[in-house]
Amino acid sequence: MKKKTALLFFIWFLILECLAGCARQGYSCFMEVGDHEISKEEYALLAYDNIARTAREYGAKEGIDVNAPGFWEQKRDGVSPMDRVRELTDGEAVHQKGIQILAKENGMIDEIGYEAFLKQYQEENKQRKQMKEEGKVLYGPLELSVSQYYSYRQSQLEQALEEFAEQKIVTIREEELKAYYPVVKQAEEKKNFQAKLSLVIFEDAGEEQKAAAEQWIAAHGITDDLPLLLAEETGISASVESMAVDTLELGKENLLLDRVVQAVQEVEAGEVTPAMEYTDGMSAVAVVESKEYAAFGSYDTERDYVEYLLREKKAREYIADEISRLEVKKGKAWETLTYEDIIK
Repeated sequence: MKKKTALLFFIWFLILECLAGCARQGYSCFMEVGDHEISKEEYALLAYDNIARTAREYGAKEGIDVNAPGFWEQKRDGVSPMDRVRELTDGEAVHQKGIQILAKENGMIDEIGYEAFLKQYQEENKQRKQMKEEGKVLYGPLELSVSQYYSYRQSQLEQALEEFAEQKIVTIREEELKAYYPVVKQAEEKKNFQAKLSLVIFEDAGEEQKAAAEQWIAAHGITDDLPLLLAEETGISASVESMAVDTLELGKENLLLDRVVQAVQEVEAGEVTPAMEYTDGMSAVAVVESKEYAAFGSYDTERDYVEYLLREKKAREYIADEISRLEVKKGKAWETLTYEDIIK
């Protein structure tokens, strides 16, 4: 009888400890990843952007009003918009909590609960205010939002974790490096190039106009009288500029040139890029007159760079594999999460 009483007491003790643990956290038990809780509040923070994404997805379907009462819970083909929000958020929530868990296991942080995060957030804004008062250089806004600080902290944690894995966990044999060299060589030679372009620049008046400009330029090419002919045949007023691009010099350039390079990356000499944003209110189509790819060095000269890329790749694979091993549990509160829970 005493043994039975002791066993019942022990079971009740475990139950009460579990409930007390949730109470001590000060927020609702919601979801677990590897025995660490994701609170309803943290999950809602991650789900917020997926509300807009889901609204866009459903709004693009004919006959669906995303502002109609009951929209978020109404099931179509067995799936509600809130089901879609949960689907989009689950993977990110597991990934972000997994990063926190691995960072804690490797001594990078002490606490990974949401309450601890909020304390760090408040301390960050306090320090930013103090820096402003002391006249120190302050990067970013004076006061970060919860979402901004969460993204910043997670990005810093993930980067630190990758660097830790690269240095302390990943091992690479010489044979692996030699086998990976052709992969890097092919990617790098395709990525880096020198090109001479003619840019046809015109006012952005919508997708139809951009498509018309692309088609006309592809058919007629670049000529001295292009602006006149383009205006006569399509009504599009344009100017033509020459540009030289060397991707190895991109670090010295600006966002405008980055857009041009991204467009030219996908085409070869003699081809025309899709219309791209050029400057505010203006679009451009690039005609690639010449394009030469930069040669990649030999294995001996590029060995360190190849090793850097392979270490980075293997570190990310290690992190993803470790996170995939974490057990995920979802509570009743996860199933009943509402639109209002997320946007409040």
